[in-house]
Parts: sequence; C-alpha cells; structure tokens
Amino acid sequence: MMGVTLLGVVLIFLSVGLNIQTAESCRCAPRHPQHQFCTSEMVILADATGNRLSVKGQNNLFRYKIKIIKVLKGSNYAKRIQYIYTDPQTMCGITLDQGRYVLSVYRFKDGIRSMMCGLVKQWDLLSLTEQENFKQTYKMGCDCTISTCSGSPCCPQSKNECMWETNSPDSLEYACLRDSDGICSWYWPSSKVDEDAMCI
Repeated sequence: MMGVTLLGVVLIFLSVGLNIQTAESCRCAPRHPQHQFCTSEMVILADATGNRLSVKGQNNLFRYKIKIIKVLKGSNYAKRIQYIYTDPQTMCGITLDQGRYVLSVYRFKDGIRSMMCGLVKQWDLLSLTEQENFKQTYKMGCDCTISTCSGSPCCPQSKNECMWETNSPDSLEYACLRDSDGICSWYWPSSKVDEDAMCI
C-alpha cells in the first residue's frame, strides 16, 4: 500500500511539473502591437461566436466559427474562411468569447490558425486611436523596426528604429512611422512624439 501511495504522489508531482513547464513555455515577451502587426502573415478583424468546437480526430486542436469583417494585412484568401483553429490554452492557444477581435493568423490546412503570443485584442476595448492604427496607420510603418526597452535611457540606435518603453501604457497608442527626413519616429496620433525625453 505504501508503494502505491508513493507512486501516486510521484505521478501527481510529475503531472504538476509538466503543467507548470507548459504554462511557463507560453509566456509571451512584450511586443508593441505595431511590431506584432507588421511581423504577422495576416491580420484580420473578425466576429467570433464564442463557441469552441473540437476538431474530429485531433485531441489538442479546436476551432471557433468566425465572420471576417476586414482583412487588415495580408492576402484576401482569409475572407472566405469561416473557422479559426487553435490549440488549448495550456499549449499556447487562444480563447475567444463572443465579440469582435483583431487577430494575427497564418494559413493552416484549409483555414487559418492563431496562437497566444500573436495579436488577440477585443476591438471594443481599443481606443479610437488604436483602432485607426490597426485599420490604416501601422501598415505605413512596417519598414521601421521596433525594439523594446524597460527603462531609461531608451534611445534608437539607427534611423530605422523606434524604441518602445514597455512601462509606458500611453505608448501602446503610438505608431512608428518614417518622417520626411527618412527617420523612423513615434507619432501619436498624428503628432511627432518628443523622443529626446526618452533618451535622458
């Protein structure tokens, strides 16, 4: 009896350890939404029904029925897609409630797929500036590079780079665009941000 009890404890411990390891592997590094937008194969604006459906013959694959409102970036191939595939949350998948979302996706079999570390943003929770960035502004700055920093100084190393201060919530509304001098700079919403203050 003692041996069985000890074996059970060991199995539970191993199971918990695996779950922790899986959760740890799904931690996503902070990335500015423009960086996520520009590095994604496709970005869509879509309505989700909120109903998660199992995929026949695939134990760790699910799909949500969606209606694509607009393809914000990438091929119009996505327009005729009705389902988005994803993994369980423990394997870096996403969960969609009923509502409208901005989603970064990539081609998968006969449809599209999304993962936790991509863009998964509820449209109604975005500010008007953020919505405009996704609809129009971000695509104009995809020739710029956005790098992250977590404290001052936070200075770009080249004219092709904008530095994102991850501790600044206002900067989520910024867009990195190339100015008339060919230098990538932050704008909010259409006014140039004083980046000299970020380099102090």
